[in-house]
Amino acid sequence: MNILKIEKRIDSPMVLADGESGYFEVNGKSLPEDAVEFYRPLEKYIQEYVKSPKQKTTFNLKLEYLNTSSSKKLLDIIGYFEGLPSQGYQVELNWYHRDEDQDMIDEGIEFAHMTNLKVNFIVEQ
Repeated sequence: MNILKIEKRIDSPMVLADGESGYFEVNGKSLPEDAVEFYRPLEKYIQEYVKSPKQKTTFNLKLEYLNTSSSKKLLDIIGYFEGLPSQGYQVELNWYHRDEDQDMIDEGIEFAHMTNLKVNFIVEQ
């Protein structure tokens, strides 16, 4: 699989998808005008990836802020990984946040309640 990279902008995050290494990252502010359209390339990429995933998949969410439509779309995307552990694959879902950013901690807790994957909370320095 080729690497998918979408550069960070003022209103949208950097997106990296590397199917060869099983590494995925969304990093920055996510408030695109149309979250469905913005995340479409990542969603299509992951739909293909989960057909033949690596033994270990890492998905890092390093978000400074996200709007409601981004939150919903990212949960949809994470849903593609939810079936992998029952097939013997390991999925590591990491939620990075600043120590004092209670809004993003709360958002991460919401994500954790809406997925059957274990969410690791990691304080960014």
